[in-house]
Amino acid sequence: MKCTAMLMMALVFLVGARAADVDGKWKGNLEGQNGSRELTFSLKADGGKLTGSVAGLLDKVLEINDGKVQGSTVTFSVMSEWEGNPVKLVYKGELAGDEIRFTMGTADGAWSTELTAKRVS
Repeated sequence: MKCTAMLMMALVFLVGARAADVDGKWKGNLEGQNGSRELTFSLKADGGKLTGSVAGLLDKVLEINDGKVQGSTVTFSVMSEWEGNPVKLVYKGELAGDEIRFTMGTADGAWSTELTAKRVS
């Protein structure tokens, strides 16, 4: 029984340590019909909770909502807008070293795209 408890504590520690790898600034290019936009992600993990912001989608910085880190998977949403209407964008990413490969799209699944963000030192 003690061995199982120790193993569970070790797993919790490892997941928490892995989550810390996402902390910092990340940059990636979003390709669209009107060209490329540079996005800057400022991320901070606290255990499995993720906070931060995304800059470059609009003329203002968008705060991250519902942010989570589970192992190497990063998920969150931001409230953006399209043609004056509010749009919830959902991000799901896989952390691999100094890159996060994101799929981002509308919450209803009507549109999505992929982008890779690289850690900025």
